[in-house]
Parts: sequence; C-alpha cells; structure tokens
Amino acid sequence: MDEEEMMMWANDFVEDGERDEMFTESGGGCFIATAAFGTPFAKEINVLRNWRDNWLLKNKIGTIFVHLYYKFSPPLANNIRLSKKKRFLTRELLTPVIKILSGKYK
Repeated sequence: MDEEEMMMWANDFVEDGERDEMFTESGGGCFIATAAFGTPFAKEINVLRNWRDNWLLKNKIGTIFVHLYYKFSPPLANNIRLSKKKRFLTRELLTPVIKILSGKYK
C-alpha cells in the first residue's frame, strides 16, 4: 500500500483536517490499533506510538520491525476494520501489551 492508498484508507477513520496528523513523522502508522480502537486518537494508540518513537526506532531490530509493519499491516488492518468480531479480538490482544508498555511509554 503506497502513501496515497494509506491516506484514502485513513479517511474511513478521521474527520476532515485530522488525517494529516496521522501521518506526521511521530504521529501515525498505527494501522492495526487504529482499526481495532476505531480512531487514531485513542489513548491506547498513543502508548504504541510512544513505544515506537522512543524505543523501536532507536535500535536496528526495532527499525526493521517498524518498516515491515508499515509495509504489511495496512491490508490486515483493513480486514480487521471491516469486522466487529475482529476489532474486539484485536483490542483484547493489544490491551495486555499496551498495559505493560503504558508504565514507560504513556
């Protein structure tokens, strides 16, 4: 999925004028969590962004993970977005991870 497709996909989640904030260097790309929580502005997603910015992108393996995530997660996130059950299950899977990370990456 290229940047234009991501921007079109983002239209399903955000109001006019908010979309660009999703794609700022430190603000976007949490496709799966956005699909699960229904908005890129959920507090849970901020924890994941902070983890990405303050830890993952500061080491080689984390950077590789982030690049692979950006490449492969948009279609998966779209699939999650289309199913109420998948959104629920994804939130259930993400919540313990977010809880663990939230102590350090609020």
